[in-house]
Amino acid sequence: MADFLLELYHDAAECGPDELRLRVLRRFQEIVPFDFAVWGGGQAEGRLVTDLIVLDQSKAILGEWEEVADQDAFCDLTLNRLGTTARFDDVPSYRRGLAYNEHWRRFDASHMMATIVAEQSDGYVSFVGLCADNRPSEFTDDERSIKQLLMPHFSQALRMSRDIRRARGDVEREAVALVSADGTILSAEQPFFELARREWGNCASGLPTELLHALKRRKSVRGMNVSARIAPFGRNYFLHLSAAPVLDCLSPREREVAELFAAGLTHKDVARELGSSPSTVRNQLARIYEKLGISSKASLASLIDRERR
Repeated sequence: MADFLLELYHDAAECGPDELRLRVLRRFQEIVPFDFAVWGGGQAEGRLVTDLIVLDQSKAILGEWEEVADQDAFCDLTLNRLGTTARFDDVPSYRRGLAYNEHWRRFDASHMMATIVAEQSDGYVSFVGLCADNRPSEFTDDERSIKQLLMPHFSQALRMSRDIRRARGDVEREAVALVSADGTILSAEQPFFELARREWGNCASGLPTELLHALKRRKSVRGMNVSARIAPFGRNYFLHLSAAPVLDCLSPREREVAELFAAGLTHKDVARELGSSPSTVRNQLARIYEKLGISSKASLASLIDRERR
């Protein structure tokens, strides 16, 4: 167990959040056998899942679960016992219910052991669920104890990974490179390639041809994540990259949903205001959180407030 924790916190410092979760789950599979796992988070209110990593299963499991989320008694139990690891069999008659038969069994999850914990954000919770099919019985008490013991460490390591990645991102908001007339990168500041990769993929060998042509025609280009502008320098060019305003990545409808939700409305209130369904708003909010790289309503409100200043 000590070796597992050492690797966990080492990876938290070295890996991004998604890679960290996959590595941790894969190693944990050697301690507690399971067939697939889900590790995500979101708002307890409305059962809004805003990010999800799935090991050895289709990500469709999230979209399908949205249809039964409000009727999932196992989710009720784990939300009412935050920080406590529960199993399907802890819910009387759960296997005769809609959520189990119409969702979990369809994804070969005849057994599940899950923990939901409250995080240090407004209304945000994170969860780790281990699922299995080919087991003679439910997860054992010893396996539950191990997961219960490790869940706070999972949560802490993920926060560390996100905090480190966010701090690095703040430094890497702008960079300059010297490029030739054919788009070859002659020299560049260190953050340049990270910014370029976010928008155009790997640019190590030079700028994409269509990007170079657009820059020469218009002198500036604004993408989903990055803004670029060039200035002549002899026969070459200085290319300036900067992170685009974060809310620009939202569609007009998503922006409307985000502003209403951040103003204090619940997802059901937003649905009534816009004449849509709660499940539609819940899915829109999940996409908004994913695009913005945030995990709480407070963070969303902070981003919108910052842009208005």
